[in-house]
Amino acid sequence: MSLGNAKRTANKERRRELREQLTPENEVLKDKKLVKEEVTRRLVSGLQTTNLEYDSLFNYEKASSNRDFDLLSLLFHRMFFYKLNEKLSGFECDHTLRFSHQILTQMQFSRGKINEIFEVFKKNGGECDCEIIYNVENLLIGK
Repeated sequence: MSLGNAKRTANKERRRELREQLTPENEVLKDKKLVKEEVTRRLVSGLQTTNLEYDSLFNYEKASSNRDFDLLSLLFHRMFFYKLNEKLSGFECDHTLRFSHQILTQMQFSRGKINEIFEVFKKNGGECDCEIIYNVENLLIGK
C-alpha cells in the first residue's frame, strides 16, 4: 500500500468514527442522488439548501485556530475536500495538484485565486492532492 493510500485509509477511518457519533436530531440527507445534487450545487454556486452528513465533520474550534480559517472553511463548506476525496478514491495520487486544479476551476475560481489557494495548501502541508486530504482537511475536522 502506498503512503498516499495509507493516509487516505486513516482519514476515512476518522470520518467513519465521527459519523457514528451523529445523533438522531442531527438527521441529514441520505438519498445518494439528492446528496450528489447538493454537492454539485454547493460546489458550483456555493448555495447550501440542506444538511449533509459531511457537514457534521467540521470542527469550528479546531478550524478557527488556523490563520487561513476563512479560506479553508469556505472550501470545506463548498465541498472542495469532499469532491477531492471522491476523485482520489477512484485514482492513485500522482503527487500533483491535478484534481485540485480541476475542482477549483469547476468552482469558477480565477487563476490568481487558485494560485493563492495552492499557496495556502502548501503552507498547511498540502503539496499534492492526497496530502491536501490528509493534512489540510484534517485541520478542519475531528477533535
